[in-house]
Amino acid sequence: MNQDTKISIVCPSYNHGRFVGDFIRSLLAQTDGRWELIIIDDASDDDNLSKIKTFNDPRIRLFARAANRGVSAGMIDGVRAAGSPLVAFIASDDCAAPTYVERITTALETNMAAIVAYVSLERVDEKGSSIHKAVVLPLGHSRTELLRRSFLGQNQLPSPGMAIRREVALELLPPEGSVQYSDWILQNRLLMRGEVVMLEEQLVRYRVSSTSLSARSVASIARDALETRIMMDDFLKIQDMDFLAQVFPVEMKPYAGLPLRHLPYVLGRLALLSEIPEKRCWGYETIMRHLSDPGVAESLHAHAGFTHRDLMAITPTEAAARTEEVRQLRRRLRHLRRLALVLAGGLALALLALLR
Repeated sequence: MNQDTKISIVCPSYNHGRFVGDFIRSLLAQTDGRWELIIIDDASDDDNLSKIKTFNDPRIRLFARAANRGVSAGMIDGVRAAGSPLVAFIASDDCAAPTYVERITTALETNMAAIVAYVSLERVDEKGSSIHKAVVLPLGHSRTELLRRSFLGQNQLPSPGMAIRREVALELLPPEGSVQYSDWILQNRLLMRGEVVMLEEQLVRYRVSSTSLSARSVASIARDALETRIMMDDFLKIQDMDFLAQVFPVEMKPYAGLPLRHLPYVLGRLALLSEIPEKRCWGYETIMRHLSDPGVAESLHAHAGFTHRDLMAITPTEAAARTEEVRQLRRRLRHLRRLALVLAGGLALALLALLR
């Protein structure tokens, strides 16, 4: 790697043979050429690997896997292999604007307090045509407000094009097994850690396709639910009630004065305010786990007046209601199938009678 390299662009790549050439050419066209590309082919079964190998540039470092391990593993290995003070993430079906490297490195060099920089995105379809609906950054919000919104609602920040100080990224890498929420987990960890800087310019062309992880399917929706608890568990690492009060200045008022020991209880109560059922369930489970520790029930009663009766009263029932609704629908479907079989049998008998 060149000593002057300013940023390592990490790119997990899988079956992007029709896109990867455009992606690499977008880097070769940068106004600032002080970058390295760490591209990890995740055992593609199309021509992705051969397309990458057509580019002969010393700044391109290719790692070809023998077995598929997923996007998170590519991110992790890429950060560990990086030799630059900054690491960025761009997928191989996206493209960087010509000034991407110049603008993103300058943003972090001139904002030393920031640990991560984000850019706005231009959304394009599989043919590369603009969808005319950009991914706009939440400009004007502090990191504590972004963290509050992320805790109670949806992910607040886009991951394509984000750049992180490498020493920070090494400490905050998401779990390799995560699929749907690896970027969200990383965003939360960054927001808990330090300041962010946001560039309003659309410096990455983000491709929306039917095969991307952001595409909605039954499997992706199931992964959302399963990974929510893993993501929310990260908030239990906060060990500062004052910081929690900065993130939730209004919602924390009923719990002011509680000792740090009961931070899991506070986070559980806060999660119960979310509109997302899986987060409310996590909140209830967190309180249950907290109450299982010796002496906690007595301490919570003494400091917050919280009793077992209160625990029963805050049980989130939406998940059970949805489960019961599904059961009822399945029961009706079975009934309709039986009715259809009876009708079909009756119709067959009627046809036989007419043919006689």
